[in-house]
Amino acid sequence: MAQEKSPAVESLKQEQKTQRKEEREMTPDQKLERALKDTFPASDPVAEQVPVTPGAAEKRK
Repeated sequence: MAQEKSPAVESLKQEQKTQRKEEREMTPDQKLERALKDTFPASDPVAEQVPVTPGAAEKRK
């Protein structure tokens, strides 16, 4: 029996896909600006967030 996927699950997956695409298209300056906005106000130093998927292949330049 095939199970239908919830519209909420489909919506979440689409939103995450859009966010990943936008992240890939950002310049380093845009990434820094986002990190500043995400961490303000805080006493910790600014650090760009880099999501890591366990077991994912590493990209090499």
